[in-house]
Amino acid sequence: MAVRKLEKSEWESYFNEFDKKYREGQIPAKEVQIEIVNDEIGDQVETWWQPLIGLAYDPKDDEFEVAAERHDHLIHKPVEIYVDEDVDGIKTIEVVQEDGTKHIIKLRTPEALPEK
Repeated sequence: MAVRKLEKSEWESYFNEFDKKYREGQIPAKEVQIEIVNDEIGDQVETWWQPLIGLAYDPKDDEFEVAAERHDHLIHKPVEIYVDEDVDGIKTIEVVQEDGTKHIIKLRTPEALPEK
């Protein structure tokens, strides 16, 4: 698959479906890393790899949320959302705010620990 733009009308249902499957164990555990890119700060990693709790879009408050084990990241008033998917599901989500700030949310399956 490839990168595709989600229409705003599908944001809530798309991430609700992902979140439901993720919480039920239909999607394997994921780790998340969040980068923020804008003209003022450049490219900054806000959160290094940590266990993902869930993803959600709330149309009432117009907020996209990434919940991780040690960090809750809210993106207010997003204007565009892109997802990069492959056979294993979502690899990357890019959320763009009105001012052009990009939030790049990367997902990966946790590394297997070496056997002793």
